[in-house]
Amino acid sequence: MILVPKTRAPLQQLFHADGSAHEPADTPPGTGWPVEFTNYKFPVSGQGTISFTFKTDQPFRIVLGSEKNLHGTLLVLEVNLEKTALRRDNGTDAAGVIAETSAKKALLDPGTAIPYWMSLDYLNARVRFGKGEMLPQLVVFEAPLPVGATTKAQAAGNYKNLCYIGLAACAGTLRPVALEHLLWPLPVVLTPPPVLVPSDRITLEMIARNEATVVASLPDACQVLYGNVAGPDIKLDTPDFRDFSAAINYSIITPGCICYEKLKEKAGEFGKSEPKETYLRITIGPNQGDSPGSPYVLEIWPGQHYSPIHDHGEACAVIKVLHGDIWVELYPELNPTITDYFTEAVFHEGEVTYLTPEYYQVHKLVNHNQPGNMTATIQCYRYPNDSTVHWEYFDYLNGNNIMHFTPNSDWEYLEFCALIRAEWAKAGNCVDTNR
Repeated sequence: MILVPKTRAPLQQLFHADGSAHEPADTPPGTGWPVEFTNYKFPVSGQGTISFTFKTDQPFRIVLGSEKNLHGTLLVLEVNLEKTALRRDNGTDAAGVIAETSAKKALLDPGTAIPYWMSLDYLNARVRFGKGEMLPQLVVFEAPLPVGATTKAQAAGNYKNLCYIGLAACAGTLRPVALEHLLWPLPVVLTPPPVLVPSDRITLEMIARNEATVVASLPDACQVLYGNVAGPDIKLDTPDFRDFSAAINYSIITPGCICYEKLKEKAGEFGKSEPKETYLRITIGPNQGDSPGSPYVLEIWPGQHYSPIHDHGEACAVIKVLHGDIWVELYPELNPTITDYFTEAVFHEGEVTYLTPEYYQVHKLVNHNQPGNMTATIQCYRYPNDSTVHWEYFDYLNGNNIMHFTPNSDWEYLEFCALIRAEWAKAGNCVDTNR
Protein backbone atom coordinates (compact mmCIF):
# COMPACT_ATOMS: atom_id res chain seq x y z
CA MET A 1 0.00 0.00 0.00
CA ILE A 2 1.07 3.61 -0.55
CA LEU A 3 1.72 5.56 2.62
CA VAL A 4 -0.28 8.77 2.88
CA PRO A 5 1.67 12.04 2.65
CA LYS A 6 0.66 14.86 4.95
CA THR A 7 0.36 18.57 4.38
CA ARG A 8 1.52 20.81 7.21
CA ALA A 9 1.06 24.58 7.02
CA PRO A 10 2.82 27.12 9.24
CA LEU A 11 0.74 27.66 12.35
CA GLN A 12 0.22 31.35 11.55
CA GLN A 13 -1.50 30.29 8.32
CA LEU A 14 -4.16 28.18 9.96
CA PHE A 15 -6.56 31.11 9.90
CA HIS A 16 -6.65 34.35 7.93
CA ALA A 17 -3.59 36.56 7.69
CA ASP A 18 -4.06 38.64 10.83
CA GLY A 19 -4.53 35.52 12.96
CA SER A 20 -7.57 36.91 14.75
CA ALA A 21 -10.67 34.95 15.59
CA HIS A 22 -13.92 36.17 14.15
CA GLU A 23 -17.33 34.76 13.41
CA PRO A 24 -18.25 34.80 9.71
CA ALA A 25 -20.82 37.46 8.91
CA ASP A 26 -23.30 34.89 7.68
CA THR A 27 -23.18 32.66 10.71
CA PRO A 28 -26.74 32.17 11.95
CA PRO A 29 -27.16 33.91 15.32
CA GLY A 30 -27.78 31.97 18.48
CA THR A 31 -25.94 28.80 17.54
CA GLY A 32 -23.81 29.08 20.64
CA TRP A 33 -20.78 27.78 18.73
CA PRO A 34 -19.16 30.54 16.61
CA VAL A 35 -17.14 28.95 13.78
CA GLU A 36 -13.91 30.11 12.22
CA PHE A 37 -13.02 28.35 8.96
CA THR A 38 -9.35 27.57 8.51
CA ASN A 39 -7.24 27.87 5.38
CA TYR A 40 -7.32 24.10 5.06
CA LYS A 41 -9.41 22.36 2.42
CA PHE A 42 -9.57 18.68 1.52
CA PRO A 43 -7.87 18.30 -1.89
CA VAL A 44 -10.60 15.81 -2.89
CA SER A 45 -14.06 16.72 -1.64
CA GLY A 46 -15.67 14.11 0.57
CA GLN A 47 -12.50 12.51 1.82
CA GLY A 48 -9.51 13.34 3.97
CA THR A 49 -8.29 13.56 7.54
CA ILE A 50 -7.62 16.68 9.59
CA SER A 51 -5.69 16.71 12.87
CA PHE A 52 -5.33 19.45 15.50
CA THR A 53 -3.15 19.16 18.58
CA PHE A 54 -4.84 20.93 21.49
CA LYS A 55 -4.11 21.33 25.16
CA THR A 56 -7.42 22.55 26.46
CA ASP A 57 -10.00 22.04 29.17
CA GLN A 58 -12.78 23.51 27.00
CA PRO A 59 -15.02 21.59 24.58
CA PHE A 60 -14.47 22.24 20.89
CA ARG A 61 -15.93 21.35 17.52
CA ILE A 62 -14.33 20.39 14.23
CA VAL A 63 -16.64 21.51 11.41
CA LEU A 64 -16.67 20.19 7.84
CA GLY A 65 -18.67 22.14 5.29
CA SER A 66 -19.54 22.00 1.61
CA GLU A 67 -19.17 25.80 1.63
CA LYS A 68 -16.89 28.06 3.64
CA ASN A 69 -19.84 29.02 5.80
CA LEU A 70 -22.67 27.31 7.66
CA HIS A 71 -25.25 27.39 4.86
CA GLY A 72 -24.26 24.24 2.99
CA THR A 73 -24.02 20.61 4.08
CA LEU A 74 -22.30 20.19 7.46
CA LEU A 75 -20.74 17.52 9.61
CA VAL A 76 -19.75 18.64 13.09
CA LEU A 77 -17.69 16.66 15.58
CA GLU A 78 -18.11 17.94 19.12
CA VAL A 79 -15.53 16.77 21.68
CA ASN A 80 -16.69 17.40 25.23
CA LEU A 81 -15.90 16.36 28.78
CA GLU A 82 -18.97 14.15 29.13
CA LYS A 83 -19.75 13.06 25.59
CA THR A 84 -18.49 13.21 22.03
CA ALA A 85 -21.04 13.60 19.26
CA LEU A 86 -21.26 13.74 15.49
CA ARG A 87 -23.86 16.26 14.33
CA ARG A 88 -25.45 17.20 11.00
CA ASP A 89 -25.56 20.87 12.01
CA ASN A 90 -23.83 23.40 14.24
CA GLY A 91 -26.73 23.68 16.63
CA THR A 92 -27.45 22.22 20.04
CA ASP A 93 -30.74 20.37 19.54
CA ALA A 94 -30.79 16.60 20.05
CA ALA A 95 -32.37 16.24 16.61
CA GLY A 96 -29.08 17.27 15.04
CA VAL A 97 -27.13 14.39 16.59
CA ILE A 98 -26.15 11.58 14.21
CA ALA A 99 -24.33 9.50 16.84
CA GLU A 100 -22.72 10.07 20.22
CA THR A 101 -20.71 8.29 22.89
CA SER A 102 -19.76 8.79 26.52
CA ALA A 103 -16.88 6.29 26.36
CA LYS A 104 -13.96 7.78 28.32
CA LYS A 105 -11.42 7.18 25.55
CA ALA A 106 -13.47 9.34 23.16
CA LEU A 107 -13.80 12.34 25.47
CA LEU A 108 -11.75 15.49 25.87
CA ASP A 109 -8.41 14.96 27.65
CA PRO A 110 -8.14 18.10 29.80
CA GLY A 111 -4.71 19.50 30.46
CA THR A 112 -3.02 17.16 27.98
CA ALA A 113 -1.57 18.16 24.63
CA ILE A 114 -2.91 15.55 22.23
CA PRO A 115 -3.69 15.32 18.50
CA TYR A 116 -7.44 15.01 17.83
CA TRP A 117 -8.24 13.93 14.29
CA MET A 118 -11.38 13.57 12.20
CA SER A 119 -11.49 11.35 9.10
CA LEU A 120 -14.19 11.74 6.44
CA ASP A 121 -14.75 8.77 4.14
CA TYR A 122 -17.81 9.23 1.93
CA LEU A 123 -16.95 6.17 -0.20
CA ASN A 124 -17.34 3.94 2.86
CA ALA A 125 -20.01 6.27 4.31
CA ARG A 126 -18.33 6.80 7.69
CA VAL A 127 -16.62 9.30 9.94
CA ARG A 128 -13.81 8.31 12.27
CA PHE A 129 -12.45 10.21 15.25
CA GLY A 130 -9.12 9.33 16.84
CA LYS A 131 -6.30 10.56 19.04
CA GLY A 132 -2.59 10.43 18.35
CA GLU A 133 -1.25 9.10 15.06
CA MET A 134 -3.76 8.68 12.25
CA LEU A 135 -4.19 4.92 12.42
CA PRO A 136 -7.27 2.67 12.56
CA GLN A 137 -6.09 1.20 15.88
CA LEU A 138 -6.36 4.68 17.39
CA VAL A 139 -9.98 5.31 16.39
CA VAL A 140 -11.95 6.13 19.55
CA PHE A 141 -15.33 6.87 17.96
CA GLU A 142 -16.84 5.91 14.60
CA ALA A 143 -20.20 6.76 13.07
CA PRO A 144 -21.87 6.04 9.74
CA LEU A 145 -22.97 8.90 7.55
CA PRO A 146 -26.72 9.35 7.90
CA VAL A 147 -28.59 6.51 6.26
CA GLY A 148 -32.01 6.38 4.64
CA ALA A 149 -30.78 4.90 1.38
CA THR A 150 -30.01 1.46 0.06
CA THR A 151 -26.32 1.89 -0.75
CA LYS A 152 -23.37 3.50 0.97
CA ALA A 153 -22.96 5.91 -1.92
CA GLN A 154 -26.58 7.03 -1.60
CA ALA A 155 -26.22 7.25 2.17
CA ALA A 156 -23.25 9.59 1.78
CA GLY A 157 -25.40 11.93 -0.31
CA ASN A 158 -24.21 15.51 -0.24
CA TYR A 159 -21.41 14.63 2.18
CA LYS A 160 -19.34 13.98 -0.93
CA ASN A 161 -19.16 17.77 -1.28
CA LEU A 162 -17.61 18.44 2.13
CA CYS A 163 -14.18 20.02 1.85
CA TYR A 164 -13.90 23.14 4.06
CA ILE A 165 -12.60 22.79 7.62
CA GLY A 166 -13.47 24.97 10.58
CA LEU A 167 -13.07 25.11 14.35
CA ALA A 168 -15.59 26.23 16.95
CA ALA A 169 -15.67 26.86 20.66
CA CYS A 170 -18.69 27.39 22.84
CA ALA A 171 -19.82 31.03 22.91
CA GLY A 172 -18.02 32.94 25.64
CA THR A 173 -14.95 30.69 25.60
CA LEU A 174 -11.75 31.01 23.63
CA ARG A 175 -11.17 28.80 20.63
CA PRO A 176 -8.37 26.34 21.55
CA VAL A 177 -4.96 27.15 20.10
CA ALA A 178 -3.69 24.50 17.68
CA LEU A 179 -0.17 23.58 18.76
CA GLU A 180 0.16 21.52 15.58
CA HIS A 181 -2.13 20.83 12.67
CA LEU A 182 -1.91 18.70 9.59
CA LEU A 183 -4.01 17.46 6.70
CA TRP A 184 -4.08 14.14 4.89
CA PRO A 185 -5.71 13.84 1.47
CA LEU A 186 -7.13 10.37 2.27
CA PRO A 187 -9.34 8.98 5.03
CA VAL A 188 -8.02 6.61 7.69
CA VAL A 189 -8.83 3.17 6.29
CA LEU A 190 -5.95 0.67 6.58
CA THR A 191 -2.98 0.38 8.91
CA PRO A 192 0.30 0.48 6.99
CA PRO A 193 2.04 -2.77 7.99
CA PRO A 194 5.24 -2.12 9.98
CA VAL A 195 6.99 -5.07 8.27
CA LEU A 196 9.10 -3.90 5.33
CA VAL A 197 9.90 -6.29 2.47
CA PRO A 198 11.47 -5.92 -0.99
CA SER A 199 9.06 -5.87 -3.91
CA ASP A 200 10.21 -9.29 -5.14
CA ARG A 201 8.93 -10.86 -1.91
CA ILE A 202 5.44 -9.37 -1.80
CA THR A 203 2.59 -11.71 -2.80
CA LEU A 204 -1.10 -11.27 -3.57
CA GLU A 205 -1.94 -13.00 -0.29
CA MET A 206 0.26 -10.59 1.65
CA ILE A 207 -1.45 -7.63 0.00
CA ALA A 208 -4.89 -9.11 0.69
CA ARG A 209 -4.00 -9.69 4.35
CA ASN A 210 -2.24 -6.32 4.66
CA GLU A 211 0.84 -8.07 6.02
CA ALA A 212 3.76 -6.06 4.66
CA THR A 213 4.87 -2.74 3.17
CA VAL A 214 7.20 -2.54 0.18
CA VAL A 215 10.02 -0.04 0.06
CA ALA A 216 8.52 1.81 -2.93
CA SER A 217 5.67 2.91 -0.65
CA LEU A 218 8.03 4.74 1.69
CA PRO A 219 9.28 8.34 1.54
CA ASP A 220 12.46 8.91 -0.48
CA ALA A 221 14.55 9.26 2.68
CA CYS A 222 13.50 5.78 3.84
CA GLN A 223 14.21 4.33 0.41
CA VAL A 224 17.78 5.67 0.56
CA LEU A 225 18.34 4.12 3.98
CA TYR A 226 16.82 0.82 2.95
CA GLY A 227 19.00 0.67 -0.15
CA ASN A 228 22.09 1.00 2.01
CA VAL A 229 21.36 -1.68 4.63
CA ALA A 230 18.87 -4.17 3.20
CA GLY A 231 21.47 -6.21 1.28
CA PRO A 232 22.42 -9.75 2.41
CA ASP A 233 25.98 -8.73 3.31
CA ILE A 234 24.81 -6.24 5.93
CA LYS A 235 25.13 -8.73 8.78
CA LEU A 236 26.92 -9.13 12.07
CA ASP A 237 28.80 -12.43 11.66
CA THR A 238 31.08 -12.13 8.64
CA PRO A 239 33.62 -14.51 7.04
CA ASP A 240 36.51 -12.80 8.82
CA PHE A 241 34.77 -12.82 12.23
CA ARG A 242 32.20 -15.60 12.29
CA ASP A 243 31.84 -15.42 16.07
CA PHE A 244 31.24 -11.66 16.29
CA SER A 245 27.79 -12.08 17.89
CA ALA A 246 29.10 -14.71 20.34
CA ALA A 247 31.99 -12.43 21.22
CA ILE A 248 29.62 -9.53 21.92
CA ASN A 249 27.50 -11.78 24.14
CA TYR A 250 30.62 -12.86 26.00
CA SER A 251 31.63 -9.22 26.48
CA ILE A 252 28.18 -8.34 27.84
CA ILE A 253 28.04 -11.06 30.51
CA THR A 254 31.69 -11.11 31.60
CA PRO A 255 32.82 -8.67 34.33
CA GLY A 256 35.77 -6.60 33.23
CA CYS A 257 34.93 -6.83 29.53
CA ILE A 258 34.18 -3.67 27.60
CA CYS A 259 30.45 -4.18 27.06
CA TYR A 260 29.83 -5.29 30.64
CA GLU A 261 31.65 -2.26 32.04
CA LYS A 262 30.07 0.19 29.58
CA LEU A 263 26.57 -1.02 30.41
CA LYS A 264 27.30 -0.64 34.12
CA GLU A 265 28.57 2.88 33.46
CA LYS A 266 25.43 3.77 31.46
CA ALA A 267 22.93 2.57 34.08
CA GLY A 268 20.62 5.49 34.80
CA GLU A 269 21.47 7.22 31.51
CA PHE A 270 17.81 8.10 31.02
CA GLY A 271 17.31 9.54 34.46
CA LYS A 272 16.13 6.42 36.27
CA SER A 273 17.91 3.88 38.44
CA GLU A 274 16.94 1.22 35.92
CA PRO A 275 20.06 -0.77 34.98
CA LYS A 276 18.18 -2.53 32.18
CA GLU A 277 16.88 0.67 30.57
CA THR A 278 20.01 1.00 28.49
CA TYR A 279 21.74 -0.31 25.41
CA LEU A 280 24.98 0.21 23.47
CA ARG A 281 25.30 2.64 20.56
CA ILE A 282 28.06 1.99 18.04
CA THR A 283 28.05 4.68 15.36
CA ILE A 284 29.01 4.01 11.76
CA GLY A 285 30.26 7.23 10.22
CA PRO A 286 29.89 10.87 11.28
CA ASN A 287 26.87 13.15 11.46
CA GLN A 288 26.54 14.46 7.90
CA GLY A 289 23.84 17.01 8.69
CA ASP A 290 20.95 15.03 7.22
CA SER A 291 20.10 12.97 10.30
CA PRO A 292 19.85 13.26 14.10
CA GLY A 293 23.39 12.16 14.97
CA SER A 294 25.17 9.52 12.90
CA PRO A 295 22.88 8.20 10.16
CA TYR A 296 23.86 4.57 10.89
CA VAL A 297 24.04 3.14 14.40
CA LEU A 298 24.65 -0.46 15.47
CA GLU A 299 22.63 -0.89 18.65
CA ILE A 300 23.31 -3.75 21.05
CA TRP A 301 20.43 -4.85 23.27
CA PRO A 302 21.35 -7.30 26.08
CA GLY A 303 18.67 -9.77 27.07
CA GLN A 304 15.90 -8.12 29.14
CA HIS A 305 17.14 -4.60 28.28
CA TYR A 306 14.98 -1.90 26.72
CA SER A 307 14.79 1.75 25.72
CA PRO A 308 12.60 4.42 27.27
CA ILE A 309 9.47 5.39 25.37
CA HIS A 310 10.76 7.91 22.84
CA ASP A 311 10.08 9.60 19.53
CA HIS A 312 12.27 10.60 16.60
CA GLY A 313 11.38 14.20 15.85
CA GLU A 314 9.62 13.40 12.55
CA ALA A 315 12.73 11.76 11.09
CA CYS A 316 12.54 8.81 8.72
CA ALA A 317 14.15 5.58 9.87
CA VAL A 318 14.80 2.01 8.80
CA ILE A 319 15.65 -0.66 11.39
CA LYS A 320 17.12 -4.03 10.43
CA VAL A 321 17.67 -6.86 12.88
CA LEU A 322 21.17 -8.29 12.51
CA HIS A 323 21.01 -10.81 15.36
CA GLY A 324 18.33 -12.04 17.75
CA ASP A 325 14.87 -10.53 18.12
CA ILE A 326 13.57 -7.06 18.93
CA TRP A 327 10.09 -6.23 20.20
CA VAL A 328 8.70 -2.85 19.15
CA GLU A 329 5.96 -1.34 21.30
CA LEU A 330 4.09 1.44 19.47
CA TYR A 331 2.45 4.40 21.21
CA PRO A 332 -0.04 6.97 19.86
CA GLU A 333 2.16 9.88 20.95
CA LEU A 334 4.88 10.89 23.40
CA ASN A 335 2.88 11.86 26.44
CA PRO A 336 3.53 11.21 30.16
CA THR A 337 -0.12 10.23 30.61
CA ILE A 338 0.08 7.53 27.93
CA THR A 339 2.23 4.58 28.98
CA ASP A 340 0.23 1.75 27.39
CA TYR A 341 1.18 0.79 23.85
CA PHE A 342 -1.57 0.25 21.31
CA THR A 343 0.21 -2.58 19.50
CA GLU A 344 3.42 -4.59 19.62
CA ALA A 345 5.40 -6.27 16.85
CA VAL A 346 8.41 -8.57 17.03
CA PHE A 347 11.12 -8.65 14.38
CA HIS A 348 13.64 -11.43 13.89
CA GLU A 349 17.09 -11.65 12.34
CA GLY A 350 17.06 -10.29 8.79
CA GLU A 351 13.69 -8.55 9.14
CA VAL A 352 13.22 -4.82 8.62
CA THR A 353 10.82 -2.21 9.96
CA TYR A 354 10.57 1.55 9.52
CA LEU A 355 9.13 4.80 10.76
CA THR A 356 8.06 7.92 8.88
CA PRO A 357 6.96 11.39 10.03
CA GLU A 358 3.37 10.12 9.79
CA TYR A 359 3.65 6.62 11.27
CA TYR A 360 5.28 4.82 14.19
CA GLN A 361 7.25 7.82 15.50
CA VAL A 362 6.80 6.88 19.16
CA HIS A 363 8.02 3.51 20.33
CA LYS A 364 9.89 1.48 22.89
CA LEU A 365 12.36 -1.22 21.88
CA VAL A 366 12.68 -4.30 24.09
CA ASN A 367 14.76 -7.48 24.01
CA HIS A 368 12.56 -9.95 25.87
CA ASN A 369 15.12 -12.73 25.53
CA GLN A 370 16.90 -13.95 28.63
CA PRO A 371 20.27 -12.48 29.72
CA GLY A 372 23.07 -13.86 27.60
CA ASN A 373 20.96 -13.56 24.43
CA MET A 374 21.67 -10.14 23.00
CA THR A 375 19.98 -8.53 20.01
CA ALA A 376 21.77 -6.35 17.47
CA THR A 377 20.00 -3.90 15.17
CA ILE A 378 21.20 -1.40 12.61
CA GLN A 379 19.25 1.84 13.14
CA CYS A 380 19.29 4.19 10.15
CA TYR A 381 18.03 7.77 10.29
CA ARG A 382 17.47 10.55 7.77
CA TYR A 383 15.44 13.74 7.73
CA PRO A 384 12.70 13.90 5.08
CA ASN A 385 13.86 15.56 1.88
CA ASP A 386 11.45 18.47 2.37
CA SER A 387 12.32 19.03 6.03
CA THR A 388 13.52 22.51 6.94
CA VAL A 389 13.55 21.86 10.70
CA HIS A 390 16.17 19.32 11.79
CA TRP A 391 15.37 18.16 15.30
CA GLU A 392 18.71 16.93 16.63
CA TYR A 393 17.33 14.99 19.58
CA PHE A 394 15.34 11.92 20.47
CA ASP A 395 12.71 12.97 23.00
CA TYR A 396 11.92 10.42 25.70
CA LEU A 397 9.77 9.98 28.78
CA ASN A 398 11.37 10.24 32.19
CA GLY A 399 8.52 9.92 34.66
CA ASN A 400 6.21 12.89 34.08
CA ASN A 401 8.78 14.76 32.01
CA ILE A 402 9.71 14.76 28.34
CA MET A 403 13.49 14.96 28.04
CA HIS A 404 15.89 15.50 25.13
CA PHE A 405 18.49 12.84 24.34
CA THR A 406 21.37 13.99 22.17
CA PRO A 407 22.45 11.02 20.01
CA ASN A 408 25.83 9.87 21.29
CA SER A 409 28.33 7.13 20.61
CA ASP A 410 29.86 4.51 22.88
CA TRP A 411 32.32 3.47 20.19
CA GLU A 412 32.90 3.97 16.50
CA TYR A 413 32.20 0.76 14.61
CA LEU A 414 35.73 -0.14 13.46
CA GLU A 415 37.13 0.61 16.92
CA PHE A 416 34.44 -1.57 18.49
CA CYS A 417 35.17 -4.46 16.13
CA ALA A 418 38.88 -4.32 16.97
CA LEU A 419 38.23 -4.22 20.72
CA ILE A 420 35.79 -7.15 20.64
CA ARG A 421 38.11 -9.14 18.39
CA ALA A 422 41.05 -8.63 20.78
CA GLU A 423 38.92 -9.44 23.82
CA TRP A 424 37.62 -12.62 22.20
CA ALA A 425 41.13 -13.76 21.27
CA LYS A 426 42.43 -12.99 24.77
CA ALA A 427 39.75 -15.31 26.17
CA GLY A 428 41.36 -18.13 24.18
CA ASN A 429 39.02 -18.19 21.19
CA CYS A 430 40.15 -18.54 17.60
CA VAL A 431 39.56 -15.47 15.44
CA ASP A 432 39.63 -15.58 11.62
CA THR A 433 42.14 -13.14 10.23
CA ASN A 434 41.28 -13.27 6.52
CA ARG A 435 40.33 -9.69 5.81
